[in-house]
Amino acid sequence: MPDKVRIGFVGCGYMGQKAHLDNFVTIPECEVVALAEGRRQTAELVARRYGILRVYPDHRAMLAAADLDAVVAIMGYHLHHAVVPDLLAAGKHVLTEKPMCIRAQTGRRLAALAREQGVIYYVGYMKRSAPATQLAVRTIRQWQAGGEHGRLTYLRAAMPPGDWTFGIEGPLSAGDAPPPYEGVTGEPLPPDLNEAEAGTYDAFVNYYIHQVNLIRYLLGEDYTVEYADAGGATFTARSASGVTVVLEMHGYGLRDGWEETYRALFEGGKVELSIPSPMARQRGGEVSVFVGGAEGRDDVLTEPLVRPGWPFLEQARHFVRCVRGEEEPWSVPDDAVKDLEVAEQYVACLRRSRGAL
Repeated sequence: MPDKVRIGFVGCGYMGQKAHLDNFVTIPECEVVALAEGRRQTAELVARRYGILRVYPDHRAMLAAADLDAVVAIMGYHLHHAVVPDLLAAGKHVLTEKPMCIRAQTGRRLAALAREQGVIYYVGYMKRSAPATQLAVRTIRQWQAGGEHGRLTYLRAAMPPGDWTFGIEGPLSAGDAPPPYEGVTGEPLPPDLNEAEAGTYDAFVNYYIHQVNLIRYLLGEDYTVEYADAGGATFTARSASGVTVVLEMHGYGLRDGWEETYRALFEGGKVELSIPSPMARQRGGEVSVFVGGAEGRDDVLTEPLVRPGWPFLEQARHFVRCVRGEEEPWSVPDDAVKDLEVAEQYVACLRRSRGAL
C-alpha cells in the first residue's frame, strides 16, 4: 500500500460533497485523485474547490484511466446494483452510502462479489463511527461479557423525523442537468409489494435503515421483526438470545432539532446513547450509564465525557485506515444485507397488521 490511499469519487451531489468530500480531502493518509460525475460543469467546479486533478464522465471511464486504491461512490442507492459491481470487479475497495441497495437478494450478490475479489465493501452506516456509539458499544460488550449487571433484556430505539441537515451550507452546483447514465438503470423494488407497500418499503430503507443497523450493532447479534403496528409508528422484534427490541418512528412535527436515542436495559442497569443530527459537525453524541445498587448500595448514574467528532469524518478516517490494513471495518456487507431482510420483515408484518383491521 502506498503512503497515501488514492481515492476516486463517483458522484458529487449534496451528500457527495458535504458528507464525504469535505472530510476525505482533510485526511493526510489519503488523496482524492479523480472524480466521476456526469454534470461536466458542476464536476469542474467541484474539482477546483477540492483540488481534484482529473474529472471523468462516469465510473467506467475513471476505472479505465485512473490509478486508484479505493472508490467512494455516493449516488442514489437505487443505482448501487448497477455501479458497485463494476467497482468491486475492478478490485477496488468501495464505500457507498446506505442502504446497500434495494433488495436483499441483490445485496447478497454484492457481498459475495466483495468476498471473491478480496476487497472491502464499506456501507456508510456512519452512526457506528460516532464517538458516543463506540463508547456505548464497549460498555455493553463489557457488561455482556462480565455478567455483573445481569442479562441484556430490552433495547429501545426512538427517532422521530427531525432536522437532519442542521443548517449546513449547500453544495456547489453549476445548475447543469445530469445526462442519462448509459447502461445504468434503477433497481426495481421487490415485486411482491403493491404500490402502497412499495412506497413504504422505499421510504423505510431510505430513512430508518440506519436505526435498523445500529440496533444490531448495539445488540451484538441478529434480530427478527415480529410485529409492526398498523399506523407505522413502531415495530417490535426479538434478538437471537431473546432480547426484546422496539423501534419507535412516530413524528410530531419536529423541525429545528434532532432526537435519536437508544436504551439498552440490563437486569441491573442501563446504557443510554444519544446520536446527533447527521450533519451536525463536532458533535460526538452523548452516553449515560446507570447501575442499580444492590442491597445496601446506592444507585449510580454516570455521564462520561464524549470527545467531539463528526461521525462522517470519523467514518472517513476509519475507512482509510481499513484500506491501509490498520483496522477491521466496523460496517460489513453481510450486516447491510441483514438490514434489508429486516426491512422486508417489517413490511410483511405491517401488511399483516393492516389486513387484520
